[in-house]
Amino acid sequence: MTLPAPEGRHAAHPVSDLECPRCGAPLADLSCTPCGAAFASVLGVPFIGDFEAADALGLIEIVANAPNRASLIIAPGTVERIDALCTGLHAAEDKDAFRAAHAEAQASWFGHRYAEWEAVERLLTGIDLSGKDVLDIGAGQGFDAWRLALRGARVTALEFSPVVAEAGATSFPSLRWIGGFAHALPFRTASFDHVFVNAALHHMRDIPVTIAEALRVLRPGGTLITTGDPFRADDTDQSLEFQIFDRHEAVLLGINEQIPRTSDFLATLERDRAILSPELFTQVLYGGRSGDGPTLTDWTPWDIDADAGLLKRRAGTLAMRVRLTAPWPHGRAMQRDGILPPATFATWLDDPTRAVAELARIIPPDLLDTPFPGQPAKFDLINGWRVAQSTATTRTGHRRARLFHTRGAAPTLRFEMRSAAPATITLRANARQIGRAEIGPDWSKVAADVSAVPQGEPFVLEFQREGEPADFDSGDFDVRLSGARAGWRGRIRTLLPRSLHRQLGLD
Repeated sequence: MTLPAPEGRHAAHPVSDLECPRCGAPLADLSCTPCGAAFASVLGVPFIGDFEAADALGLIEIVANAPNRASLIIAPGTVERIDALCTGLHAAEDKDAFRAAHAEAQASWFGHRYAEWEAVERLLTGIDLSGKDVLDIGAGQGFDAWRLALRGARVTALEFSPVVAEAGATSFPSLRWIGGFAHALPFRTASFDHVFVNAALHHMRDIPVTIAEALRVLRPGGTLITTGDPFRADDTDQSLEFQIFDRHEAVLLGINEQIPRTSDFLATLERDRAILSPELFTQVLYGGRSGDGPTLTDWTPWDIDADAGLLKRRAGTLAMRVRLTAPWPHGRAMQRDGILPPATFATWLDDPTRAVAELARIIPPDLLDTPFPGQPAKFDLINGWRVAQSTATTRTGHRRARLFHTRGAAPTLRFEMRSAAPATITLRANARQIGRAEIGPDWSKVAADVSAVPQGEPFVLEFQREGEPADFDSGDFDVRLSGARAGWRGRIRTLLPRSLHRQLGLD
């Protein structure tokens, strides 16, 4: 099985390097004879592996992107045009004058694209991609994969989201597109000359394993290149992310941004230092070398042996070039807990509210029936709760907020809501409208009839603010359990699982 070379630039792509992520055996026509696994094409792209419960945050992000499917497609000429613009800016003696003369160079997104372009240009110094087998992990819509193909590489683009992979394969059909998982790559060991992870590593659910898998599929002498990943000091916790993303509308609407600890990026490199030649670079380092100095915004190299301790105490943006100097000594990571075939998931995406309702049935138990308001977590953030704004008795939702619960005995859930700006809130249970409320600055009682949900079944309760808010803050609304004063214990007992009664002092 081969794919045609684009415009004569590249040789065809073999697929004999594909392996089953469940048992490691070679795949034939997306089927595994030893373990019986069978995979399918999803939205036009072969998808190898199944989603797991631990992918919950990523699945929410896919749903968030689903309504944008048509807009995700990129014209190949766009990549070449923007790269030419980046080249021109880089060479310009008067960069302000260059930006003034080019409208696209003034766009809000251009600075991000230029930083990525500059990083890749620097990290490719001395590396010829012509005729090389290259894997782009987290390829997204294919922008960077096509950039590598323009350098003569035979590119395999791996993407976790069926929606985004569909757009990439539509935009760049001459690349080899594979749907799959960075923490269990569906490729045999030593399949690629180079591996790229551009501005995607920080999205991965297990960064050390992803790095190990990227190194596993490298041939000795090959290079792993990563760019554009934010990091935070090892002694910080997720509360830093909550503060940073508190006003990040895309995150609150479902995009799974995160800021991992420095050690998440360095753990695998330090473990296998004997067979790796790593180079580390920061594009931004807050606090500079001293920690209380000016922010470093220049491209700065670091020595992993001498400087790892310093980087673990800082925050910034990281890029890496890691050469594998000997055969990778570890076995492959396997996928053991698949529960959702991507083909099934894809059928839900035409109706995002239904897709979220279906996800309520498979999310991990620790994300279901969490105390309200309790201690909100990252899952709450991407489901619309401004975690940093939550109090001991209330949560603040932004435009759309969700709760995932198991239906108890009570047919009605009762809340109180308010909003600084008058708002109409629609309530849905498993995508079905169950109520509507007009709220203002004073607390209003709101009832959610969940009787249509069978007792004992997981469901998602969604609060949706109707209309476009005038500004960010006017999209907010506060929610608390009704009866938070007299008589609150009895009512909350009927709303929450028995397992939480003692924890909340209700017994």
